[in-house]
Parts: sequence; structure tokens; C-alpha cells
Amino acid sequence: MHYIMSCEGEHPIAAIDESPRLPGGPWMHGRPIAIDVPKPLVYTLDAQRPGKLKAMYDKAVPLVRDDLLEALREAGVDNLEVFDAVVRDAAAGKEYTNYKAFNIVGVIACADMDQSEVLGGSTVIDVDFASLVLDESKCEGVLMFRLAEAVNAIVVDERVKGGVEASGVPGMVFYGPGEWCG
Repeated sequence: MHYIMSCEGEHPIAAIDESPRLPGGPWMHGRPIAIDVPKPLVYTLDAQRPGKLKAMYDKAVPLVRDDLLEALREAGVDNLEVFDAVVRDAAAGKEYTNYKAFNIVGVIACADMDQSEVLGGSTVIDVDFASLVLDESKCEGVLMFRLAEAVNAIVVDERVKGGVEASGVPGMVFYGPGEWCG
């Protein structure tokens, strides 16, 4: 069984104000990154929205905390590209180096369009789901990938879900059949 993985974090949530702007658009295409990536990639927190840092920010250039990255790797995920990152909190005068920018290599078209409730969008990349159901036969045994019909969705196998839950990383959420909208 596969789930949509998201991170809601612990409230109040620290918001990212500025993310790296890189050529080639958002890292949601599922292909390896083909540009020279600056080291480190710099993210800046919004001083007007202080709070607790989330374990994962699914921005244009996604960000993952080291403990979540370790849980993913221990669960067998091996299709991630990771890049050094720093999160700057100017208001507190702190820098967090326990994060990596990441890219998921792999996109699979596996939405069960007959069982899902679709609100709009095209048939690929940006379908707007009111309720998503996956066709498990099309997931091909891949542990983690982006959904081709809505690339903002990160799909994980139940083995990954179990590993992340067992690791105790706070704020992680997994949506089962019919639960995710986006």
C-alpha cells in the first residue's frame, strides 16, 4: 500500500520566507538535477512568522531535516539527490545546518482516476484532487516517488511510512486512499 507523505509540523510553525532561486524551475519533475547546485543552498526564515522548524518543507527546492532523511534511507529509499543547505533565522541570530535540499528522482502515473474525485486541472502534473486513490498495480514497488498526475504529491510505500513513524520524527502525516486532496 502507498500513502501521500506530508509534513504539517508542530505548531506554531516557522515559515520559510526565502528559498533558493535556481534555473530550471521547481524540483518536482522527477529527473536528476542537471545544474551546478550552489553549496550550501540558503533558506531564510520569515521573522514575522516564528515557530518550530518542520522536518520537511516541500518548496520549489524541497528541504528535509537530517533525522527524516536518515529515516527515509533506513527504510530503503535510494532515489534521492541531496544537497547541503542552511536555514537562517536572522531574528534569533541562528543558522541550522541539519537540513538538506532534496530531489526525488522518479515520477509515476498511478492515480486511479475512476476512483478519485477530481476538481480540475490537466490530466498530468497539476490535477486538483478532492480525493485521491492510487492504483497500487502501477506503483511498481517503488518506495518513494512523485505522483505524475499531481507532482506536488510525494508518494511512499507502507515500509517507508512505518520507518518514518518508528523514527519519531514529529509532524509527519500519511494520507491513505481517498484522504489526500491537493
